[in-house]
Amino acid sequence: MAKTQVNVRMSDETAEMARQAAETRHMPLNDYIEQLVRRDNDGVRERFLEGAREVIVGYGDLIEELAAR
Repeated sequence: MAKTQVNVRMSDETAEMARQAAETRHMPLNDYIEQLVRRDNDGVRERFLEGAREVIVGYGDLIEELAAR
């Protein structure tokens, strides 16, 4: 997979927290931050899909009826 370099500005305190967290997990800082971004976005995707399921279950018949018009 191709990699893109991204520069991020954060406070010294936050940067140190990130370094320590990555070190605790025995992983490079880049991998740690990438993992955080992916986990955050996967959560959003899962919540969206669950909401879509609820709409389809609750209103599927109505949606089909309106689509048939």
